[in-house]
Amino acid sequence: MSPGGRPPRRPRALRPSGSQGDLESPGPVPYGARVSTAQHRPTLLLVENNEDVREALREILESEGYHALTAVNGQDALNVLAGQERMPGLILLDLVMPVMDGHAFIEHLRGTGALALTRVLVLTAHPTLPLPQGVAGRLGKPVKLEALLDAIAVHSVRA
Repeated sequence: MSPGGRPPRRPRALRPSGSQGDLESPGPVPYGARVSTAQHRPTLLLVENNEDVREALREILESEGYHALTAVNGQDALNVLAGQERMPGLILLDLVMPVMDGHAFIEHLRGTGALALTRVLVLTAHPTLPLPQGVAGRLGKPVKLEALLDAIAVHSVRA
C-alpha cells in the first residue's frame, strides 16, 4: 500500500493494445492551445446521457485525481463550456444522445474554433458509427478502466 491507503499504481503503457474496449485512433491530430492547467491532472468534460454511466465514470475519474465536469448531451456540454474560463484538457463524448448528439456537438466546436483548443475521445457502444472528423479516437462501451485511463493519459492536452 502507498501512503494514503491506496494500492500502488501499476505503470501504464502509452499505447493501448487494440483489443476490444481499447482505443481506436484515426491518426495523429495536431493540437495546441490554452487549456486547463490543473496542478497534476487536467480538467475533463464527460458528455454522457446515461446517468448511471455518467456518475460512475465521474466518480472514477475524480478518484484518479481529475476534475470531471459532466453534461447530459451536446447542448448541455456547450452550456458547461460557456461557463468555463478554459477549455478542458479532454472531452469524453458519447455519440448517441438526445437534444444534441455527439456529431452535432463536434460540428459546433469545429465551427467556433473550439475544437482546436482540446481533444475529444468518443465513448460509444456503437462501433460501426463513423467517427466525427477531428476526434482523437474511440473507446468502446462498456469501457475497460485501464484502457480509459491510458487513453486519457495519452490524449489529454496540457498547457
